[in-house]
Amino acid sequence: MTRQQREFYHNFSRHGSGSASVEISPVEVALLAHIAYFDIFASRETWFADWATELIDRDFYSITQSEVSALPEISEDESYAILEKANVTDVSNYVYMYLKNLAALYRRRFKFYNILKEQPFPSVEQIGLRCLLEFGNCDDTLLFSWMAWRKLIYDIDNRSAQETGYLFEPIIASCLGGESVSHHDSPVKRIAANGRAKNEGRQIDCYVKETREVYELKLRVTIAASGQGRFEEEMSFPYEVKKAGLIPVLIVFDPTPSPLLEKLGNEFRRQGGRVAIGDDAWNELVARAGTEMGKFIVKYIKPPIVRIRSVYNELPMGIRLSATRSEMEISAETGSRYSIIRTRTE
Repeated sequence: MTRQQREFYHNFSRHGSGSASVEISPVEVALLAHIAYFDIFASRETWFADWATELIDRDFYSITQSEVSALPEISEDESYAILEKANVTDVSNYVYMYLKNLAALYRRRFKFYNILKEQPFPSVEQIGLRCLLEFGNCDDTLLFSWMAWRKLIYDIDNRSAQETGYLFEPIIASCLGGESVSHHDSPVKRIAANGRAKNEGRQIDCYVKETREVYELKLRVTIAASGQGRFEEEMSFPYEVKKAGLIPVLIVFDPTPSPLLEKLGNEFRRQGGRVAIGDDAWNELVARAGTEMGKFIVKYIKPPIVRIRSVYNELPMGIRLSATRSEMEISAETGSRYSIIRTRTE
C-alpha cells in the first residue's frame, strides 16, 4: 500500500490514540468487508475468501472472538486488496459508508470485550473506607466480597456507558447522512431571556446539513428519567433549533406514554418539527437513511434495542457471579451462563 492507501485502510482498522487506541487485525477488517458487501448486494462473489464464507451468513452478534481468532492471518496489503474488490475504496459507493459504520460497531465491541477481560477487581485502598457503612451487617468475608463485586460492576458499567456514547449517536447520524455535533461547534445556540442568541451552543445528536434537520435521539421519556431542570433544557431545545433556522426532529424508541413525552412532542411540533415514537421512530430513521443504510439500522441497531424492551423486567432475575483467575461467570437459575475469559492485570 501507498501511504495514502494505508491511511485509508486505518479508517476501518483503528481509532483512538495512546493507551485508548484500538486496532483490529487485517483479517477482521477483511471479514467485515465481506459481511458489508453481502449485506448490501446479497451476492457471493468469486473474490470471496473461503474462510469468510462460513461466517457471512451468521448473525453478526453470534460470531465469537474464538471463531475470529481461528481465522488465518493475512497482511494489511491483502486486507486492502479485499477492500478494493468490495468497492470500499470508492467513497461514493454505499459499501464504503456501510463498512465504516460496521467497523466502528465491531471495534467498540472488540474494545469492550477487552475491558471485560482486563478490568481489575478493586484494591483495598479503593473501597476500604466504605465498609464503615455496612460493617457488622453480615459475615466480614461476605461483606468485602460484595463490596468488591459491586465496585467492579460499577467500573465496567461506567466504561460501557462511555463506549456507548461514542458509538450509538455517531452511527445513527452517519446512517442519516449527518454527524453528531458538540456544543463547541453547534449551529444551535442557547437563547437568552431577551431573545438573543448566546455564544454557547447546544450539543446535537444528529445534524443533517443538507436537509437542515436536527435530530434529538431518545431511548425513552418518562417522569422518572428526567429531573425538572433537565426537562426544561429539553423543552427549550426545539425553540433554539427553530431560531437557528433549522428543523427539530424528536426520535423516541420506547412508545411508553408519559405526560412529559406528550409535552415534549407537542413542543417539537409547535416549533415546526416532527416527532416519531416507537415503530414510527424506526420507520423514520430507515426511510431517511435510504435503502442501503436503512438495512444497516434494521440489521445492527434495531434488534438489540427492540429485544431488551421485550424481555426486560423491572425486577431482574436472580443471577450468580463467580470468578477465578482465568474466568468470570454470570449464571442464572434457568441454566443460562455468560462466561468471560479474564486476563490477569496485576
